[in-house]
Amino acid sequence: MVVRTLQERLDQRGVARIHRHSYIRGQADRAVARGDAVRILPGVVAATALARQPTTIMQALLLWHRDVVIVGKAALVLLGMTAPGTTRPMDFRTIDEVEAFSSTRRVARPGIRVHRWHVPGRFITERQRVRIATAEVSVLVLAIQGQWEWVCEALRQRIVTPESCRRARKSLTGRYPKAQVEAALADIDLNAWSVPELEMARMLRAVGVRGHKPNRKVWAGDRSYYLDQAFDAEKVAVEIDGRSVHGTVEGFEETMMRSAHLDCHGWRVLHVTPTMMRRNPRFVLDWLASHLHRRHRPRTMFTEPVLRQIMGGAAPA
Repeated sequence: MVVRTLQERLDQRGVARIHRHSYIRGQADRAVARGDAVRILPGVVAATALARQPTTIMQALLLWHRDVVIVGKAALVLLGMTAPGTTRPMDFRTIDEVEAFSSTRRVARPGIRVHRWHVPGRFITERQRVRIATAEVSVLVLAIQGQWEWVCEALRQRIVTPESCRRARKSLTGRYPKAQVEAALADIDLNAWSVPELEMARMLRAVGVRGHKPNRKVWAGDRSYYLDQAFDAEKVAVEIDGRSVHGTVEGFEETMMRSAHLDCHGWRVLHVTPTMMRRNPRFVLDWLASHLHRRHRPRTMFTEPVLRQIMGGAAPA
């Protein structure tokens, strides 16, 4: 079927490319004037009702310039990650801005940000003719931006690993200062699966606690569990229990049964809440140290205000 009018194109795809001498240019001008369409990008219009949807924005980016590479949150969802706050793949509802790289163009519009940057070909993949930065590139960018909820979720879902992110560091050479990339990679190396876990890991690293492994898989009889921080030598586990998961009826019962199983097989589980850790970090560290061998205890200590800054990502002085 030959598509002859702007409305037919918008009905089909939600977006339409308007070239300078296109026969539908006048239709586009009138649709924008009526409020039926918006100029989402130079030379591209979108149906007003769909213009802020990430899927529409990505289609518009592809029409606008073919060398665009989707990066960041939208890229991770396209690659199969379930976004934080959602329960199924390919759910873009929590994404308020689509980011992309272009080797020749730069633009910032509501819900759209295109950075001028050439992504090496080995760090680009393709899905249904959409060019997407590899998950590692997106995770690095999000880590540098401080979007740690997304970074931790990508690690938890095994979309990336700390090792694979390190191998992708050259994709951003020159884009960000080397120190900034290294700091992001150092935090990714902590392999935290949630922001509170990341805060705890940063604090343990800063005070020199040793002998622990993040998200360690252990067996308690015929059951296996992942422990937020596991000290194998002491058989001590630190579990950071937030209300959103462990505060529900099912979550509470599961937590208690989990602790009972681990206790029966020699593990001592220290339950810490995010609020407890943020309000009283020195107490949490002292409590943990009382269960550790001397060689694994903190080698230095900071005041509580400094510990809170460290948990937030500041480097210790």
